[in-house]
Amino acid sequence: MKKFLILLSAVFVTAVTLNLAWVQAQSQDVTLEFRLAPGTGTALRIGDEADIQIVLKNPDHQKIISVRSWLEYNPAHLEGLAVDTKDSLFTLAAPGEDGFDAESGWVKVGRSNISGGVSDAEAVVATIKFKVKTASGVTTSLKPYDYQVSELGHVSVNIIDQGFPVNVLAREPKALDLTLNSGAPGESVGGGTALLPPIGGSAPVSLLVPTDLKLNTGSGMVDLTWQAPSDSHRSGFNVYYGKTSGQYSRRHAVSGTTTRIKNLPDGETYFFAVTSTDSTGAESDYSDEVGVIVGQPLSSTAPFPGLLQATLGRLPNQPQNGPLTWWLLASAVGLSGTLLFRNKKQSQF
Repeated sequence: MKKFLILLSAVFVTAVTLNLAWVQAQSQDVTLEFRLAPGTGTALRIGDEADIQIVLKNPDHQKIISVRSWLEYNPAHLEGLAVDTKDSLFTLAAPGEDGFDAESGWVKVGRSNISGGVSDAEAVVATIKFKVKTASGVTTSLKPYDYQVSELGHVSVNIIDQGFPVNVLAREPKALDLTLNSGAPGESVGGGTALLPPIGGSAPVSLLVPTDLKLNTGSGMVDLTWQAPSDSHRSGFNVYYGKTSGQYSRRHAVSGTTTRIKNLPDGETYFFAVTSTDSTGAESDYSDEVGVIVGQPLSSTAPFPGLLQATLGRLPNQPQNGPLTWWLLASAVGLSGTLLFRNKKQSQF
């Protein structure tokens, strides 16, 4: 018992020490900025290349050992060409963090310096090279993906304090908005949110809306199914999805009434809607929106039929499972209710 208390005291002291170190480190004014590189024009049009710098600002000259800066972009608007780090003081790439994931819309940048750290007041971590892909007049955003105050997120600036990595990036970096094809037909999006236009740039027409959208989820993916309307000239469907209710940053075209969206991060909330399309590129209005926490099937606001019954059916058939059954029921209702409330709240903005 005495040994256990000593061990517990040591863990507590270590936790307090780390917390104090984190608070002290977070008080320092370290920032990350996303900005156009010198020579990149602001009047960007289809086919133009745009160089975006990830810039570390470190006015207190702390010894930065690593920078992780994943960016979220719209692959319908921009094509990722290269991550240029030839002039970076952060000379070592983290495994798998030196390129693009076009399907998910991520730029993965993770760099470190193992020769004592970088203490410059300002340093370019990497230059991201894009090519304008869309011909529509849009405003698209480059924004940080998964910022957390700890070093566990996908956006962080780290020092070593008492032998432990500590994130000293106390504020989430601001998104960089790019105006593409100014004056060209297409949507005009404010507030720095990149929304996908209907194909062809047309307003909703007389195509009927898909109905009864349902979804299920597993690790890293979401399965969707819906009912097709009876339009004789309908040729397919567009599945729209994004992290904010009513604002969809990605689009997936399909011919049938089922699809699977892959490479989604577990634990993140996504919202989905479907439209009908015809051969001219015209679209219907959106279907009813559904939401889910990826990897948590019972969180679906419109689950596949029989999902809850199937979950309960896998429980051992014992009398003491009564409370567990009610807990699962309450969890399903509670999670769906939370998403519905969030959906309603966010749709007001």
